[in-house]
Amino acid sequence: MENYKIRFKFQKINEFKYISHLETVRLLIMAARRSKIPIRYSEGFNPNPKLNFSFPVPVGLGSLAEYADMEVCEKIDLGRFVIDLNNNLGYGLKILDAVFHKEKLPSLMADISVIKYVFRLCFDDKSILEEYKNEIDSIKKEIKSIWMYEFSESQDDADIVYLNIFGYTKMLNDNKIFKFNDFLINLRYLSNNKNVGIMDFFKEEAYVIRGDILKTPMDIV
Repeated sequence: MENYKIRFKFQKINEFKYISHLETVRLLIMAARRSKIPIRYSEGFNPNPKLNFSFPVPVGLGSLAEYADMEVCEKIDLGRFVIDLNNNLGYGLKILDAVFHKEKLPSLMADISVIKYVFRLCFDDKSILEEYKNEIDSIKKEIKSIWMYEFSESQDDADIVYLNIFGYTKMLNDNKIFKFNDFLINLRYLSNNKNVGIMDFFKEEAYVIRGDILKTPMDIV
């Protein structure tokens, strides 16, 4: 029997950001069973669905870019796959895209090297923005786990600035692995001292590295 692998992207937001990774896996498996998706199971006395995930986010952190690979026993319609799963999930846990791939690829955890996090910051006084940027640069040099960072200002609200952090998920060269909660502690300490409000934060995307280029896991399939 020929097997097919589906790579899909999903979001985990709203109330679903407070459930654990294991609970997320359980909900997706239950939705797949209700949708009668022909998942391939492992062999042995305790067969499990052939389903592999990217790095789980910490509980309480919303994500717009979670990824998983699912093996199925037959080629199915991907549009129906997305619709049927979403009909059995809540809006906050929603399938965003799905593609087939047969190429032998590394596992998502082995392949993903960088994750992008977005922090929505509120500045009562924009004159301290340059000073704030310098402090972020000092944090980057100290923790050695940030690949790069960038600031962008909101088009809708003059007080809002977005801080985009690209953190390593594995050891590359002399860097360390980015730990979101540790960075958040540093950012809160800095922001409290500068009277800057952290309005929101979430995981926006995950990337693999091909050459010197960042690509999403969907781009390489």
